[in-house]
Amino acid sequence: MAVAALCAAGVVEDGPLAGLTTEVGQRSRDGGPVTISYVLPNDGSRAVTITHVGLLNSDGLTLEAAHVVPGRFPIGGPYPPETNDEHWADYALTWRQRVDAVGAVVPPGGGHDLVVGLRPGRPGASTIDGVEITYTEGGRIYRLESRMKVTICIGSRCSSDWPGDAR
Repeated sequence: MAVAALCAAGVVEDGPLAGLTTEVGQRSRDGGPVTISYVLPNDGSRAVTITHVGLLNSDGLTLEAAHVVPGRFPIGGPYPPETNDEHWADYALTWRQRVDAVGAVVPPGGGHDLVVGLRPGRPGASTIDGVEITYTEGGRIYRLESRMKVTICIGSRCSSDWPGDAR
């Protein structure tokens, strides 16, 4: 039924942006938002314009913000990234070139990332199954589900609650 509604609304599932399927786990050291990035390869021959970014099956996480940056951007650490920190220094220029995701134009090729700030809402593990990106290209509307599952953990229960713990 949902696919029929999307088709009736003129939304096409298979477009030039490609997603990925993987899983990452990160800690929120102070309970604040965490930086997560998704690769935005545009396999088409024309630029696309993002019209919406949302979370897939959120369990305890909210979307703080969404940006598009040129180049690759690392996963992890606080959101917004502390670009004065030694770990982030190499990404300061990329971060300064960010634009809001909604309205962002992604040219053909694989040179951009979607960077989101995800805020956990409780101690322990909070998850999303990925992000949903709606965009336009050549007068058509597309919807992409980039299914990189994210788990963010706060507090002492992390070792048993999340996939990224090495303990």
